[in-house]
Amino acid sequence: MFFLMFVFAAIRGSGDADYYNYLWFAKDIGTDFSKVLNFSYPVETSFRLASFFINLMGLSRQWVIVLMNFLSIAPVTYVVIKKSTLPFLSAIIFLPVFLQFDMQTSRTATAIGLGLLSIYLASEKKRLRSLLVFILALTFHKSAMILLPFLLYLEIDLSNISKCIIAFISLGISLFSKVIFGLAANIFSKVGLARLAQKIVTYTFEGKFAYGMKLYDPRIIYFFLLFIVSIMYLNEKSLGDDRMSKASVKGMVYGLCVMLVFRSSTAIAFRFSSYFVVLEMFYLPMMIRKLKDEDSLAAFLLILSIVVFLLPYALNIAIDAPAYDFFFTNPMAIESLR
Repeated sequence: MFFLMFVFAAIRGSGDADYYNYLWFAKDIGTDFSKVLNFSYPVETSFRLASFFINLMGLSRQWVIVLMNFLSIAPVTYVVIKKSTLPFLSAIIFLPVFLQFDMQTSRTATAIGLGLLSIYLASEKKRLRSLLVFILALTFHKSAMILLPFLLYLEIDLSNISKCIIAFISLGISLFSKVIFGLAANIFSKVGLARLAQKIVTYTFEGKFAYGMKLYDPRIIYFFLLFIVSIMYLNEKSLGDDRMSKASVKGMVYGLCVMLVFRSSTAIAFRFSSYFVVLEMFYLPMMIRKLKDEDSLAAFLLILSIVVFLLPYALNIAIDAPAYDFFFTNPMAIESLR
């Protein structure tokens, strides 16, 4: 199923403006290595470098899209095969992330896929490899920075009471997060990070993305319910030496806190939290299998949540997305690839 997702995303010739922007940036970079070294260029280093080499080899710029989708889906496939108790279910759970990112904003998708691999390697105590993969993710999209505190969190265990206190503090911060964003934008603009400051302003105070998440947003509620399930049925010793399952449980805690803290900007909260939404691919199958014998009703409700929330959510994303077309049949894609 993951292979079909990769093919579907790699040969797409449509999407939102990002698809055409990627092709334009790849064309603009060409074989000019000075643009690869230009750190003020609008896209990150690894995208610039990939575009440079693809142009240097005389390949179609569609290969930039293919490469990013491969670096997104291949790590996800690898970790799911290695660690998921129900790989097919994991693939279904991955659908909203796939449709939102791999089919539209490929740089973020690449960072999310590599971020998952970094989390897996960290959970296996392969810290140097994890750090290197994290840096690679960061060079595709700066939003991957949200992973750094989580990688540190993987090194410690917290009691359920501590997790609840942290979640409650995050809720408190969320009530003032717009003020915090405003202060951050002012500070960044004064220390030479005007571009970052402008992005905060755009996503929080101005433009079509400048709106906050309500506390009753279904995405926050779903994260909260998964967090509550972990508090009810798990403790520090519940999972023994199953490190990836422990990482997925921590992802429910951290993801909820991220969504709360940054909820004054839906775009930022959604993008940051998606690095931990992918851990639901491991958390949900693990909890369903664990609760099947301990509490069959709870297991059923988790399965039901996939049917009544995740699948309709994926369907809604697909309906709202631009019409799908191949890169070799869509006139706009053909023109952009020239």
